[in-house]
Amino acid sequence: MDEDYDADIAHHYNAYRPPLHQLILAKCLKPGRAYSNGLDIGSGTGQSSIALAGFCEKVTGIEPNEEMLTQAIAYPGVSYVHFDGKKLPFTDGPFDIITFAGSLFYARSQRMLNEVVRVCQPKATIITYDFELLFQQLPFGFHLPVEAVDYDHRANFSGLEMNGLRETNSFVSDYQLTLSTEELGHLLLSARSFYEYFAQRYASSEPFVLLVKELSNHADTHSIDARLYATNYIVSKK
Repeated sequence: MDEDYDADIAHHYNAYRPPLHQLILAKCLKPGRAYSNGLDIGSGTGQSSIALAGFCEKVTGIEPNEEMLTQAIAYPGVSYVHFDGKKLPFTDGPFDIITFAGSLFYARSQRMLNEVVRVCQPKATIITYDFELLFQQLPFGFHLPVEAVDYDHRANFSGLEMNGLRETNSFVSDYQLTLSTEELGHLLLSARSFYEYFAQRYASSEPFVLLVKELSNHADTHSIDARLYATNYIVSKK
């Protein structure tokens, strides 16, 4: 996953992410339920960890990509830790909620599931979630690269030995975003394949200004559809 991001990609990723993390978590969690100690695995620059902090007293975001961590957003109650992608750097049982936001496709393995159960409290909540922005529907005549066909937004722990996990709920739903020109520009340039496409389109290694100018020629605001995916689990170990 490290090779998918460099400083430019991380900058645009950090500059704007749609508020879909909060929306998905609100759909997954019971109203008024408060958690004490949360873990966000694959925290990126921190948007998903900050979203979890809205439901949790304290959150630790762990991330294997050093470039993402250098741009992680400071937020009250949220801390960030580097992760080697293998063993979770925690003692047994401190967390009562764990989230994977768009990271489980890369992190999914029996070893990871076993580690997650190990660091969970009994009856802890685990949420695997992701969202897909349907960029191919944009009406600007862009010939955007198609996302890798082996990427699965629905990725969860199905097919692994559950070892104390029980699925409680899952959903797929659609949502429409309204974005400013700058927000859409940051979103498009936060994916490496798109960044390379626009760098070539404008013959520029820093295509943001030219992309925003082209988008502004069409409209001041833009609509884009998103598809939301989530699976809830509860830890049933004693």
